[in-house]
Amino acid sequence: MFQRVTVYLDYLCPFAWRGLELAYVVAPQLALDLEIRHYSLEQGNHPQNAGLPRHAPAWKLSEQPLESSRSLRAFLASHAARQQGKAAHLRFALELFRLHHQDKRELGDDETFVDAVSRAGLDLERFMADLEDEEDRRIELGRDLEEAGELGVFGTPTFVLPSGDAAYFRFTQLTTEPELAVNLWELFTAVLENGAHIETIRRPRR
Repeated sequence: MFQRVTVYLDYLCPFAWRGLELAYVVAPQLALDLEIRHYSLEQGNHPQNAGLPRHAPAWKLSEQPLESSRSLRAFLASHAARQQGKAAHLRFALELFRLHHQDKRELGDDETFVDAVSRAGLDLERFMADLEDEEDRRIELGRDLEEAGELGVFGTPTFVLPSGDAAYFRFTQLTTEPELAVNLWELFTAVLENGAHIETIRRPRR
């Protein structure tokens, strides 16, 4: 029986990319059902939202003009891919991350989206039609960001486990070797679910 794990991500974030790659590797081995949701670092760190509760921001990314944001169009594209199903959405997200962080492609460029769609095996005509339905994609993004705010998400990747435990975790290295990835995932989840209620582990920086 599969267990759902929700992943909150932002395509700008290399840590979110590494975290999603890790989860993708371990999912078939540990029977995880991955579901992608979105959190905006731009919205979370925007000066107009400073001091406000995360669930009640004054500046909302989903309401901004496309040209004012580095990430908005990528989020809308992600929601367009989501219309083709959870598995297709996951593949698209991985390919968009790889194109941006590995290949150094522009995140909001149509060519980048087309290549992500092709690599992920999605229907391009349907994707472009769904992307052009901008009003609905903005509504969907707004819902994701509201859910992230209610949960208290502040960084990416944030994983929500089947137990309900949730945490942000920064992966400093890309881990795709299956055995190592499983060991790292099990260590991460053990810390979250441990009865000691460990909340913060942070290494000093030099």
